[in-house]
Amino acid sequence: MTKIKLALVDDEKLIVKGLEMILAQDPDLEITNTAGNGAELFEQIKNETFEADIILLDISMPIMDGIETLLKINELKLPYKVIMLTSYYNDGMIIRFLDEGASAFLAKNEAPDEVIHTIKNVASKGFHINDYIVELIRNRRLRAKTTKMHEDLSEREKEIVRLICAEHTNKEIADALFISQRTVEGHRNRILEKIDCKNTAGMVIYAMEHNIIDVKGTKYQ
Repeated sequence: MTKIKLALVDDEKLIVKGLEMILAQDPDLEITNTAGNGAELFEQIKNETFEADIILLDISMPIMDGIETLLKINELKLPYKVIMLTSYYNDGMIIRFLDEGASAFLAKNEAPDEVIHTIKNVASKGFHINDYIVELIRNRRLRAKTTKMHEDLSEREKEIVRLICAEHTNKEIADALFISQRTVEGHRNRILEKIDCKNTAGMVIYAMEHNIIDVKGTKYQ
């Protein structure tokens, strides 16, 4: 099995060392890069010394913090999945980072097994949404004035969204709908553009909030 390559971006050396110890427990994970802030991360990318596929990114850092780093990753359309790290949960902050393209969210005091589980889900599915986030989305939807589906999505596009949220691959979706994988990829890209989402995690959240999939009993773990 190909190892999952990781970058740790955090200015707290104790946190970095702790994460290194946790991640070293799993033979499928490999830390290829570390940086103390976003500026150091982009310097590694610029110098072509960056090898990771997934970035564990701290929110609060000097020089270039997590949100600025995430926004620049999106602006440059870099092909890295991002897991945000924070010392505490804040509902508005969680949704903002997911809206901006983060694939998952981890508290720094999370259990080691959950850290590894989250990373592997992001590597295999492109996202990880835990029970806390599902409940947050459910509560936000209950408070909303409307839960209508997005009028710009066709019925075929909504069908594809449901299949993506159910973790089907492009090939499985193509086989189920009797279309080509290229057509599925085209639909996926147009859907993301229409709903103004950066990645699959954003699409799942959008689908929950707009009744395209059922929040009740939903688990993405």
